[in-house]
Amino acid sequence: MTIMETGRASDTRAIHSEILSTMKQMVFESANPHVRKFRDGFRDIEAHWRDVGCRVLPAARPLNAIKADTRSIAGMLLAQIITNRESLFWEQTYSKADRVVGDAFLSGYAFSEITGQRGPFISDRLRSGVGVWEPNVEYPLHWHDAEEIYWILSGSAGFQIGREQPKSFKESGEIVFVPSSVPHSFGTRDEVLVMFYLWQGGDLRQVSEFERKIS
Repeated sequence: MTIMETGRASDTRAIHSEILSTMKQMVFESANPHVRKFRDGFRDIEAHWRDVGCRVLPAARPLNAIKADTRSIAGMLLAQIITNRESLFWEQTYSKADRVVGDAFLSGYAFSEITGQRGPFISDRLRSGVGVWEPNVEYPLHWHDAEEIYWILSGSAGFQIGREQPKSFKESGEIVFVPSSVPHSFGTRDEVLVMFYLWQGGDLRQVSEFERKIS
């Protein structure tokens, strides 16, 4: 590794560490009983870092237009993601060939894993990071073995948790808990949605099951 590459890796690790520290602080200071269950996954994780590189997808670019209120810890995390968006590795779970989400979804979402099996901080217990969804995007009804937290950092969305349950709208600062294997969906409105997500239990890279295929 050259001196330049070593310096870049050091800078990248510092960025990841700052983001991880803020996510950890949010979880440990939260009074939400569902969030508190994810605390153990953050313990002793800082030492297990690797350089995963960086990649920017189109859905991450609207972050530049969002103004973060850094008076809250969640606002600090949002500001860190905005500032360092081009230094993170953004990815997608699905492809057009899967026939579970449409073109609008595929062109309008991206996520960056911070802890997990493919994140810079390696973990088989906790998958966490930040996801971005553009306006007017529908995430169809799906489910997975892991229990999940959606913590809204910016924007709003209508969430359905449970196949027979009505949709409820959640806004910036609110937390949504999804139990293991419970079908859930959400749809964004007229603004970009940014969420801090947490997964634990089961296969952390499990591809979700969907209610139906699309044509």
